[in-house]
Amino acid sequence: MGMKLKKIFNKKFWIAASIIVLAATVTIIGLVNFKRSDTYQMALENIAEARFYLKTAGADNNLGNVQLYSGIRESEYQADGIATASVPFTILSVEPTNDKIVYNGCITTLVKIDEQEPITMILEKNPYGNNYAGDLENTLDANANVTITFQANGETIGTVTLTNVMPEEAITWETALEIACQSLKNVLNPNTHMESTTKILCDNTTVNTPYWFVSFVTEDGNRYFVVVSHDGKVIGTSEK
Repeated sequence: MGMKLKKIFNKKFWIAASIIVLAATVTIIGLVNFKRSDTYQMALENIAEARFYLKTAGADNNLGNVQLYSGIRESEYQADGIATASVPFTILSVEPTNDKIVYNGCITTLVKIDEQEPITMILEKNPYGNNYAGDLENTLDANANVTITFQANGETIGTVTLTNVMPEEAITWETALEIACQSLKNVLNPNTHMESTTKILCDNTTVNTPYWFVSFVTEDGNRYFVVVSHDGKVIGTSEK
């Protein structure tokens, strides 16, 4: 048996096997490089904002539309097509349906992340909308367990637990950005000076149907968008 193995697995066999493995590796690298287009790389390197995930309390709570999203964004956002240095962020946003949680013009929350000590977070009114919001000023892990307790005038009004709106098998924000770049290949190219924004949008009444909204602003003022479902299908675009 030992002699037969020596004859089969000789020097020529290992040279041939090495060539096959090398060829397969080159092929895989080639496919990856082909998939990652230069336009995608441009968009990835010029991010105005990218939201990695969205957590909500669902529509069945009696406090309001509670959302928490995390990612990176420009420290001083301007929709001018020129991306500047990005910083991590985590936003807690509440559109109240229970007036009790609004006290002295703001909303006081205790944010508990996993087993850490709760963080007191004051949400201020958005002057351009009906929601109240605050920033944790860092990026929060998508798998973190998060509960929000609402307080007003020293009284606890209620507590909600947040869950991810995207299913576990959903595509990532990077994949959504890449799909959007491919969808707009007729108007975007590696020489396009632009900045990209990738967000999750989700109607509070249809929490099981979230989607990625990817938009681009070029330096010369053109705007484009692509809507990508959580399973990677393009369901809307600014290109007619």
